[in-house]
Formats: sequence, structure tokens, C-alpha cells
Amino acid sequence: VMGNDCYGLWLYSPKGTLYRSQIGSDVGECEVGQGSREAGLPVMHLIPDRAWWIAAWFAEKISVDICTPPTLIDGEWCYTDLELDPLAFSDGRVVIEDEDEFAAACEAGLISIGEAAKGRAAATEMKRCLRHRTEPFGRLGWDRLDEALCMSLPPIRSLRHVATAQ
Repeated sequence: VMGNDCYGLWLYSPKGTLYRSQIGSDVGECEVGQGSREAGLPVMHLIPDRAWWIAAWFAEKISVDICTPPTLIDGEWCYTDLELDPLAFSDGRVVIEDEDEFAAACEAGLISIGEAAKGRAAATEMKRCLRHRTEPFGRLGWDRLDEALCMSLPPIRSLRHVATAQ
């Protein structure tokens, strides 16, 4: 935990930190910031209070996951990914990725009509904030990441066992 302010809770994941995801009963782990890379990256996360998104700063990119409002359950942050991903790149581009996945999930009934409306509104607002570099998407997130990197913290490699959904 790196702090809590008017924007929300700031969490830092040093390079090599593990991340757990669950889809149905399938639980997987990878390194935070890994994506299709061989290894993860250091990442600064922002979890706003009761918002329909979480944000991450890493590798000259800000990534926003549109999701149900994150909740802390037994020490683990949980949310449902609504597929839409606003991204801001260092070259100034701002896009929303995975529109096709969002549409497919809505069509399949995996995302309710209410969730779809809230998710679409959140994605539109986040794209605007990223484009205009409205804080915390201006310098603040990058400054927080720089501060955390200077701490040389070890990665979190041991995750508590969490029972899978039945």
C-alpha cells in the first residue's frame, strides 16, 4: 500500500509480483504487468472508491480496466472485468480496446444491461480523462510509480490459497 488520497487507494506491485485471476472455476496466476511478455513489470495501481474502473501505470502506458466496483474480500481485491480497456500511450494516443469482447459478453448475457450501461459510461469518462490528462492521469500516477521504484521493494511471490467457485 503506497497511500490513500482523494483519488483512491494506491497499491504498488514490484517487478515479479504474482497476480491471480479466476474465470469460473479456473484460477490462473501470472506476473503483474506481464501480458504477453516473458516477465512482469513494476506497476502502480489505483483503486478508486466505488468507481467502475481500476487503473495501472507501467511501461509508458496507463491502462484502465472497466469493471464492477472493486471490493476487498478477505484481504483480496475482487471485481468483474467488463472487458473495455481505455489505454493512454506515451505517444499521446488514447484508445478503448476490446470493444468486440465487450459486445460478445453482453450478447452472451455475461454482462447485464445495467453493467453494460455503467461500463460504457465509465469507459467514455476514462477516455476523456486520459485524453486531457486529468489527474490522476497527468503526472500523479507516474510520480507515484517513480517513488515506489526508488524503494526497491521485493516482489510478492506467495499468494494465499483461495478456494475456487463451485
